[in-house]
Amino acid sequence: MIKGTTQTGFKFSIDPDAVKDMEFIELVADAEENGLLLPKMIEHILGKEQKKKLYDHVRNSKGRVMVEDVSEEIKDIFNAISSEKETKN
Repeated sequence: MIKGTTQTGFKFSIDPDAVKDMEFIELVADAEENGLLLPKMIEHILGKEQKKKLYDHVRNSKGRVMVEDVSEEIKDIFNAISSEKETKN
C-alpha cells in the first residue's frame, strides 16, 4: 500500500495497482480537459470510503467542500504517489 499524509493532515492509503490501472490513467488524462471528471478520478484511486473522508476533511464551516481545497489535497496525494514510485525505482 502507498500510505501518506497530506500537508493538512489527511491520512490516506492507496493500492499501488490502482495507480497502474489503465482506466485510472485514462481518467487522469481526461480530467485535464474536463475537470468534471475529478470526483470520479478521486473515487477510483481512493475508493468511496476514503473519498468521503477526504471531503469531510476539507469541509468548511458552511458545510461546503470547495474544489480548490480538494485539488490541493489531490496534489499532495499525487506527490506521495510519485515519491513512492521514485523510491521503488
